[in-house]
Amino acid sequence: MIEPTLTRSLRVRSYREVVRDAGRTFRLAPGVDVRTGLKRAALAAVPKVEGWTMRVFTVERTGAGERVATLLDHLARREMGGPDFTASLAATLDGACAVLAISAKDARRVERVSSALSGAGG
Repeated sequence: MIEPTLTRSLRVRSYREVVRDAGRTFRLAPGVDVRTGLKRAALAAVPKVEGWTMRVFTVERTGAGERVATLLDHLARREMGGPDFTASLAATLDGACAVLAISAKDARRVERVSSALSGAGG
């Protein structure tokens, strides 16, 4: 049985030149769709820069023990570094769902993450 507080609670992490945790746990209000709340949280932590490519990836656990946030964290860490990349990860505390928002000056950096996720699912 999944505890409702873990399903409706989330953590946010940003990736720029270093990894930074928001430092606290956020709770979604009753009635708010969890996936929508995660997307909003991830997008709020990514600066919008005109001309940069942005993508949002939502991953949900399909089986017990899957670590969806760990996968997205690894992909963001692999691409981070330098002033031309930024990302944010929002994940529920129960690990059931995670959203990664990525923005980069070079669209190829975003496409590498997309390709890696396509390969991980297949």
